[in-house]
Amino acid sequence: MKNRKIVITGASKGIGKAIAKKFALDDCEIYLISSNEKTLQDASKEINKGNNSKIHYYATNLKTEQGCNNVLSNIQNNFKDLDTIIFSAGDTKSGDFLSQPIDDFFDGFDLKFYSVVRLLKGLWTNLKQKKGWIVAINGQMANTPNPNFTVGGAVNSALENLCKALSKRGIQDNVNINVIHPGMTSTERLISIIQANANRENISFDQAKENALKASGLDRFSTPEEVAELTYFLCKENVRHINGTSITLDGGIKPTI
Repeated sequence: MKNRKIVITGASKGIGKAIAKKFALDDCEIYLISSNEKTLQDASKEINKGNNSKIHYYATNLKTEQGCNNVLSNIQNNFKDLDTIIFSAGDTKSGDFLSQPIDDFFDGFDLKFYSVVRLLKGLWTNLKQKKGWIVAINGQMANTPNPNFTVGGAVNSALENLCKALSKRGIQDNVNINVIHPGMTSTERLISIIQANANRENISFDQAKENALKASGLDRFSTPEEVAELTYFLCKENVRHINGTSITLDGGIKPTI
């Protein structure tokens, strides 16, 4: 991975930050994208500990066209020879379909789907020139519909379809594209989902967490580091024949929340 140049969205926490840390171990040059500049600054310092990786970061709102255009302009000016993009941004909201605001659907698609469309339209030529890699951190709810997670399920399904379609274009243009579907992973996002379940069922957070593990049959949630290891593997030169696939990382049990 020496001399690789990696763009990571949603990179200031959770899975995105874990992925950045993994690539930083090889002293890759990394470009972090998230919405909060202070959080990005802190993440950049943390990621850079114990390695010689060069870290760039850019704070922008990927939910908006202008936010995407701003970061595209910055990348073309300062990081245009990138070879890899990892899409890890996406905090879709759970909730009962009938009572959930329809704006939650727009919000989910804006961040997790349309930002991918906009960034890939803007950076596909760069990736083609470098025979690059794309990995989308998606979610197994793409294939396991849940009435309390209709936003995430719909967005994830759309993103999986987009990536599969573009992988066929990638064969022509030498751009490698894969999707990872994490299950229940120990991140701030999982905490928010469990808390939403606790509120909806009028139980404690600990009880909701215990219920989620019991229903899944697992003794623990997966970790961001496990997702980072798989992401790293998919970006290696010697496994490029893994293309256009979706890999589930959920411990063998489909998510229940």
